[in-house]
Amino acid sequence: MRLRPADSVPNSPRPALGSAAVHLLEYGAVTDRGTVRSVNEDSILASPPVFVVADGVGGNADGELASAIVVEEFGKLARRPVIDADAVSATIQAAHLRVRGLNVADEPHGPSSTAVGAVGLLAGEEPYWLVFNIGDSRIYRLPAHPSEGADERELSQISVDHSHVQELVDAGVITADQAAGHPDRNLVTRAIGAEADCEPDFWMIPMVPGDRLLICSDGLLAAPYADLLGRLLQPSEAAAAADDLLQLALAAGATDNVSIIVVDVAAVAAGEPESDEVTSVQPHPHAPVPDSV
Repeated sequence: MRLRPADSVPNSPRPALGSAAVHLLEYGAVTDRGTVRSVNEDSILASPPVFVVADGVGGNADGELASAIVVEEFGKLARRPVIDADAVSATIQAAHLRVRGLNVADEPHGPSSTAVGAVGLLAGEEPYWLVFNIGDSRIYRLPAHPSEGADERELSQISVDHSHVQELVDAGVITADQAAGHPDRNLVTRAIGAEADCEPDFWMIPMVPGDRLLICSDGLLAAPYADLLGRLLQPSEAAAAADDLLQLALAAGATDNVSIIVVDVAAVAAGEPESDEVTSVQPHPHAPVPDSV
């Protein structure tokens, strides 16, 4: 089963963020249960300026319900006339409390959900993405231009996984390549609804015309990185890129649910940021934001 959000309109730029600056965003979003799973426990939201992927965890329909709650809360956020960082944080906490409420038996492994996304907002009059992450879903950035001294654009992973294998990588016990095939690679150390407290990581990314964001569940990550980058570098529209990436994941086996959102910053008419530097608002306790995948 494959779903496309009703408000994900291919080839249709959408203004976002309000009157201080005009931002045209082009985007595509797809989710699929994959080739093995009978249920899709992922949920996605593409409602400018809010873009979220949630990957539910839990038996029966619990994971599906947990991720749906996350997306429902962010849907409320997207309908607000003004969005700021405090509102994003409050939305995460509201989702956390609702998902925690599903675990009426107080089981040690009750329903939970990862959440990763980007919310467009203004810092002063400059447009930024507020990126957040809880769990092992990911967000990547493909800049409009190569970095200084580089011949090609590089796809950079912004989020840092909250997972057992990431902690092993941070400690130098295993390499990133070894983590990809580790038997505990699906063991998440943070998730919405999983613990009494919910501690997301945040980053601020300048919204630069020509930049592309990729937001995805871990079901996409079985695809080879070189192929992933190649698909994103193709001069295709965001919706076509999302479809191409899904087909890449399905061709690779897609043993997990796969959810993908691709967002292009088509234009920023006013108040363009002076720098394209990524700033960690709440740094990961073990590792800095990586330069690339």
